Amino acid sequence: MYKRINVQLDSRSYAIHIENGSLSRSGKRLKTATKSKRFLILSAPPVFKLFGNSLRKSIQRTNARVDCILVPDGERAKSEKNLFFILKKMALFGLQKDSCLIALGGGVIGDLGGLAASLYMRGIDFIQCPTTLLAQVDASIGGKTAIDFAGIKNLVGAFYQPKMVLIDPLALKTLTERQLKTGLAEVVKYGIIKDEKLFTKVENNLSLIFKRDPETLFSIISRSCAIKAAIVSADERESGKRAWLNYGHTLGHALESYFGYQILTHGEAIAYGMWFAGLLSSRMGICNEHFVQVQYRLLKSIGLFRKLPRFDPGKIYEKMFLDKKARNGKIQFVLTRKMGLVTIQKNIPRPIILSALTQLQAESSESY
Repeated sequence: MYKRINVQLDSRSYAIHIENGSLSRSGKRLKTATKSKRFLILSAPPVFKLFGNSLRKSIQRTNARVDCILVPDGERAKSEKNLFFILKKMALFGLQKDSCLIALGGGVIGDLGGLAASLYMRGIDFIQCPTTLLAQVDASIGGKTAIDFAGIKNLVGAFYQPKMVLIDPLALKTLTERQLKTGLAEVVKYGIIKDEKLFTKVENNLSLIFKRDPETLFSIISRSCAIKAAIVSADERESGKRAWLNYGHTLGHALESYFGYQILTHGEAIAYGMWFAGLLSSRMGICNEHFVQVQYRLLKSIGLFRKLPRFDPGKIYEKMFLDKKARNGKIQFVLTRKMGLVTIQKNIPRPIILSALTQLQAESSESY
């Protein structure tokens, strides 16, 4: 199975290649995206142990030189300390302007690698090889790179598009069930904002997804990537419809930060954020309660609602003001009208937001 999806950004256009088993024979494919003869693989130790040597050997068969840097995984690794560690190692390796950095791993590795590539010598080639479902359908596409800073998620970063995204769905066989579920949150998001058929496909095929059925995974990955590629192609810098991709993320990022990136995975936080966005949508009278429940039931059946410790709604509200999507001192929410149709709201009264947060907190223990 093979699928090519193009991200159309004029001179920064690139292809997403989705192919089972592609990581072990990636060398020739990578050479179509860059003229570099010098590669650096950035990865985390567990991921490199699984895929790093086969990727390195495949590149070396094209007569290219390959160096490797390993950093810890997990959201806390997205720090200035690790960013400058990577940059220093790049300098020590003697990488030049015509070198290419390959991010092999999940979203954290992709964020660190993309930002390092954007900064080193004012920018070198960058290729994404995502190995988690979350990274394959979302983080590796669109050029957002960042580190967390001053306790705020993705506060320091840049838009820096890769030269290629190489997706091997078979890599998902190595994921834990929790890692698979966290990626499914983003797939569900695409269904809610753009494609009711994708939402229904996930709803009707959970058993096949959890069995890592190759055809089912290939299908939902391909459709999710196509949706994101189309949105990014139309709005690279998030001045309009790209903001739709933030459905559930305003609260999700606040929860991640509030709990110190320890209680919830990104997908679990976004699941709560999507439930919260549904509650807000209903309270604002722009969608009916039935849709809120349809969305809630699927997220719950996936197993994304882990029990939350008690939190202070007022402090969560304050954290949402620090979100990058806030504008002119107002929190920006992506809300839903119906399946496949969302809207952006900036003037939601504080009492409505706090009321929805209080309801979410009260009901989260029942969702466990």
